[in-house]
Amino acid sequence: MNLKLRQWILSADLLWIVMSVGLVQLLQNGLTPEPEALAPSVYASAVLVAASIWTVLYFSKNLEGFCLGWYLPRVFAQVIVGVFYVMGSLLAFGFLSKHFYSRLALLYLACLLPVGFITIRCLAWWLVQSQARMRTKRRVVIVGSGSLVHQLLVKIARHPEASMEVAGVLYPTDAETSSQPLNLGPGTVSVRTLNILDLMQKRSVQELILVEPLPPGPETEELISSCRKAGLKVHLVPLQYQLYLSKAKLTEIEDVPLLSLEEQTLSPVGLQLKRAMDFWGALCLLVLSTPFLVFSAAVLRWNRGKAFRRELRCGRNEIPFWMYRLNVDRDAPTQDGYERGLVQLSLTELPQLLNVLKGEMSLVGPRPEPHERVKHYSMWQRQRLTIKPGLTGLAQVHGLREQHSSEEKVHFDLQYISHWSLFLDLSLVLQTTWTLLLRLVHENRLATRPLRKPSTDTHLGIGKIWNANRTQSRAH
Repeated sequence: MNLKLRQWILSADLLWIVMSVGLVQLLQNGLTPEPEALAPSVYASAVLVAASIWTVLYFSKNLEGFCLGWYLPRVFAQVIVGVFYVMGSLLAFGFLSKHFYSRLALLYLACLLPVGFITIRCLAWWLVQSQARMRTKRRVVIVGSGSLVHQLLVKIARHPEASMEVAGVLYPTDAETSSQPLNLGPGTVSVRTLNILDLMQKRSVQELILVEPLPPGPETEELISSCRKAGLKVHLVPLQYQLYLSKAKLTEIEDVPLLSLEEQTLSPVGLQLKRAMDFWGALCLLVLSTPFLVFSAAVLRWNRGKAFRRELRCGRNEIPFWMYRLNVDRDAPTQDGYERGLVQLSLTELPQLLNVLKGEMSLVGPRPEPHERVKHYSMWQRQRLTIKPGLTGLAQVHGLREQHSSEEKVHFDLQYISHWSLFLDLSLVLQTTWTLLLRLVHENRLATRPLRKPSTDTHLGIGKIWNANRTQSRAH
């Protein structure tokens, strides 16, 4: 993300904190404060504490809102959780310093801060979109094939602030077995390796993105060498980049690059904090949802003769456990309107709060899967079994459900494991609420379409990809 944009958003946030505290003082005391009103130094200390905590969260949790592409529910959830941290810090500071802020003042501040922060980010997004339409973009060509190429197209489309425009895709081919290029939309052109550089120069290509595995042989090396000599910038997406979801450390030994991988697991302290949040959160949710569960159980008992059922699932470290849920068949044609509502809102999973209380599951984490699926996991996929399964997770807020493949979900699950924090858990809980509401209103729109299967075409081709790019953006 553009460093200047991050600095601009942070500066606007800090200015809004100062203005919010000033507005709180004005709302509480008026233009002529009473003698018993808090001294200005107390409000100044509140500004200092709030600004310090927000700055730390801003850089550590990427609160600018653009890191993973613009998505308003995620931005909203992150801001709300961040303000929650700030208010908690102010309460702790007031207790330790004996400066007790009034509850009304804290309420005013808790309402003002998120409104301003979200407005700032929406304004920044609008400016980014406006500049992206006017600014000259860097034209890039992607070299590679398979689903990763399509994922890369989607990610570039989600980040207009990067000022990148995909001019085409080069893919490995064998001219003897096929003469048809990839279906990238109108304007696709099939070329030979010797003509690639000329064609890229005609299309004003400035950068090359290499997606491993690259086609073997000297042609690829010659292409890279020719592009560098011509002044084109070359980027590399390493083989099995999914293994590097934790922040990899790049070192060198006599110009030989080494990419150090860290184990993707939670620390003992993190596990204890997560367990505490799971227990008290599940207990509160279970108490609140008990009337609903009793009513639903009575309805299902009347309709189906059985209210609950249990299914065997694999938990942390592949330990099996019985997972509870309401007795509703997800795809049964005999569902009535009430049962369809339970399925659409995933309320059939509420009995799993008992699994959370028992320590078999967590509120947030990878969804548990049956042993029949787990036994076919690759070693890379088995990394998702290093933590407890959850009621919701990063894959679920992106629209993935049970019918989607493990390969699609595991990428998000490993992202969650490598970036885990209480902040992320709280944010995902809020995003899940938003996702369920959207699913109720627009169930069909939230269905995630699978990525197009890798082509078996064997030409080296370059083509315009505007139509394919738009299609994949809608799918994600």
